[in-house]
Amino acid sequence: MKRYIILINLLSICFFSKAQEKVFELKDSFVKFQSNKESYALPNQLTGDLMLLLEEGRQFRAHLLDNGYTNTSKISTKTIPSKYRYILGYNIEGNTYSIFFSDSWSTKFGVQTFDFDTKTAKNTFLDFKIKGEKYVESVVYNNKIHVITITKKSSDLNIYTFDKQFIPTKNTVSLKELEYPNPRSRNHTINAYYLLLSDTGGISRSVIDIEKIEGSNPNVIETTSKENKLYQFNNQLVFSFDYNHKKTQLCFIDLETFETVVKSYDKPSNTEEGYRKSNSYIFDNKLFQIASSNQKMKFTVLDLKTEKMIKEYKVTKEDTIRFKNSPIIQEGGGILPGFSENRVREMEKTSKYLRKISSSDLGISVYKVDNAYNIVLGGTKEITTSNGYTGINGFGGGFGMGGTVGGSTVAWIGFNPTFYNYSSYTTTKSTYINCLFDNNFDHIQGDIKKNGYDRLFEFEDNLDIKTKAVNIFLHKDRLHYGFFDPNKRTYELYSFKE
Repeated sequence: MKRYIILINLLSICFFSKAQEKVFELKDSFVKFQSNKESYALPNQLTGDLMLLLEEGRQFRAHLLDNGYTNTSKISTKTIPSKYRYILGYNIEGNTYSIFFSDSWSTKFGVQTFDFDTKTAKNTFLDFKIKGEKYVESVVYNNKIHVITITKKSSDLNIYTFDKQFIPTKNTVSLKELEYPNPRSRNHTINAYYLLLSDTGGISRSVIDIEKIEGSNPNVIETTSKENKLYQFNNQLVFSFDYNHKKTQLCFIDLETFETVVKSYDKPSNTEEGYRKSNSYIFDNKLFQIASSNQKMKFTVLDLKTEKMIKEYKVTKEDTIRFKNSPIIQEGGGILPGFSENRVREMEKTSKYLRKISSSDLGISVYKVDNAYNIVLGGTKEITTSNGYTGINGFGGGFGMGGTVGGSTVAWIGFNPTFYNYSSYTTTKSTYINCLFDNNFDHIQGDIKKNGYDRLFEFEDNLDIKTKAVNIFLHKDRLHYGFFDPNKRTYELYSFKE
């Protein structure tokens, strides 16, 4: 019996060790024991190189790793002045990496450049004004940052691309096809600017509300339930808008030509009455749509290339959900497809599931594991804690947007949605089901298989240390997990296999 237990343990350790690989280790990466520590990653999209940026107090230590994770050069310098606290993105020219920062209002912009050939760093403060415009998001394509703004009270979207001297080229695209008459005022038109503003902004609606989606990762319902989403597929940006109960509107923008196409796709609620909530998600060139009420739910799959319906599934409150591969699950915290946390309840009745998701923010998440589509259908709701606090953007109290406490530099959520998505927890209650489908979207039996986030969770649980400067990011199509081990005083980086 003892031999059997030992054998099982050895097999478990062997399997677990194959799930990830240590690709880099840096000794004495941080100097001071009691100090705020952060780490960031800037993947080179063209060469596979990687810049690691370690921050301690007001000091940056930058390391350039080649495609094989060999440390080829390093630079030590002071951080950019503290008012430029938010990382937006970066440019790469050869072995020169330029990080773009902004102040908290996105009105002042600065660049910190790291030249790994000369091993020098310098700051440049840009005379870049977006007067009359509002910052929306930034994306990196072909190692160049693209800063996106919206002209106030209009449907003009502006995309700024910066050259080697950080001089911007402005391209303006029109989203006028999104506009519609304001049902409350004959003299007012609802434009793209208004659609991008958050209801949390109060009467002035002054906060831009859009969720940047990293489609290569499993995405939590807390993220995908947002009405406004931004996807990037190589050179193509896709804005999706689900404010309209009857249709999903998609805006396709080519970052090479800036050609823009706006299309509308009917939701299940457009052809059938009785649905209260709706939303959508884009994955694998397909549009997934969901609509629900406390009486019924329907989700559909549309091929965006052919614009033909592939499959649809419907369930009413009297039905058994025959296309699910998990119980109906309710969690007090955030959810990741296929992963269960401690605070979990299981439900049996379809009617209760429909009631829960239809009184929440409805969402659908899609991910592919071992040639099967893992689809999560559910809803999420913010929870107000006993002290009246509601977390912002999925983070609990005391957490910075970079994912650590008290750091001087903060990464906008859009700079690293992988980390934000992984960290989303504690302030929501979610109800959902897990489903598996083949390539024709026929339901298949089987257990939900582990994805990269599941393996990352297991890895964290097995670390018998209090990690610091944690960073999670996507590089070379793999999840990477970096952290500082205070016992060994080393910074370690692991790559996770799918």
